[in-house]
Amino acid sequence: MTSNSFEKEIKPLELKKDYPLAKHTTWKVGGPAEYFVEVKTKQDLIKSIIAARKADIAVTIIGWGSNILVSDKGIKGLVIKNSYSEINILEECSYSPDKTNYARLKQVDSSQYYSFTDIDYIEETSVARKVNISSGTPLPLTINTLIRQGITGLQWFSGIPGTIGGAVYNNIHGGSHFIAEFVSRVEVLDENNNLTWIDKEQLDFAYDYSIFQTNTNYIVSVEFCFPIGDKDKALAASTEWARKKSLQPSNSAGCTYQNITETEQEKLGLESNSWGYIIDKILGLKGKQIGQAKISDKHAAFIETYPGATSEDVIKVMELIASTSKEKLGIIPHPEIFFLGFNDDELKHIK
Repeated sequence: MTSNSFEKEIKPLELKKDYPLAKHTTWKVGGPAEYFVEVKTKQDLIKSIIAARKADIAVTIIGWGSNILVSDKGIKGLVIKNSYSEINILEECSYSPDKTNYARLKQVDSSQYYSFTDIDYIEETSVARKVNISSGTPLPLTINTLIRQGITGLQWFSGIPGTIGGAVYNNIHGGSHFIAEFVSRVEVLDENNNLTWIDKEQLDFAYDYSIFQTNTNYIVSVEFCFPIGDKDKALAASTEWARKKSLQPSNSAGCTYQNITETEQEKLGLESNSWGYIIDKILGLKGKQIGQAKISDKHAAFIETYPGATSEDVIKVMELIASTSKEKLGIIPHPEIFFLGFNDDELKHIK
C-alpha cells in the first residue's frame, strides 16, 4: 500500500496531517505528528494500525499524553490517539493478592514527599470479578465506575492521568501497588495483524515495564480480576491518595525518574531512594529553571513547563540533573518517561 492509498483508506476517520501534538501531552510541548487520527472504536483502532503497517508507516499510540516527551521536531508516521473506551463486568474469578515486589519507594519526609503507608492495605477477600476494559478507557473513569459497584483494587492508582492501555504498557504503580497485580490477560493485535490473547505470565511485568515496550504487539483490551472489597474503604483510600497526589505539580509528565534500588541507596548512604529527595537534598537542584522548564518547587522529581516551553528546555533540565548526579554520586538517573521522535544522539547525556 502506498502513502496515498493509506491516506485514502484512513480519511473517513478524519485523518490529519502535520497535526500539533503539544495539546495532547501533559507537558504541553512537542512538534507535529506526520499523520494523526483519534479512534473511538475497536474496529477503527485495528483498521488504523493495519493500514499503516501495510503502507510501512510507523505507528505511535498515545492516550492522555502523560509520561511522554515529544520532540520539537514531532513524530514521523501515524500517531493514534486511542479513545476506545469500554468497561464490561464479567463473571466471578478467583482472587489472591499478587505481591510481587516491584516497588522502590522509601520516603523520609512525608510533609514534602507524599507517603503511602498510612492508607495502604491488603484486600481481605477471595471473591472477585473479571472485568474487560478497552485500552483507551480513561483510568480515572474506570476507578470511579468500578468502586461505585463495589469492585476494588484500582483505588491505588487515583490521581494518575492516563488510559488502561498505557497503565499496562508501563505497569504503573501507586504506592506499593502495581497494575500487574490485577491483570489476567491482554488482548493484542499481533505482528501478523491477528487478534490474540496473551496471559499475564508471558508479559514480563517488572518495575515500570512490560513486554509491550520491546515488541510490536498493540494492546486492544485488558482482562482483569478485581476483588469485591470494602467499597467505602476503597473510596476513602482513593480520595486520600488523590489528595496526597495533589502535591504534584501541573504541566508535568509525572515523576521523571525511576527510584534507585535499595542496593544503590545503601551503597550511596542515602536516607531515601526517591529522586525527589535526591535532586532536592543531595544535588541541590530544586527550583532550577532552564528556558521555560523547571525542576518543581513542589516535588523535585517533577519537571514543570510554562507557556512557551519546548521539549529542548525539558531535555536541558534533565541534562543538568544527569551531569550533577554523575559528578556528585557517580550515577545517572534512569528516566521513567518515554521519548518520542528523538534520536539516540539527542538523548545520550540523559540515559
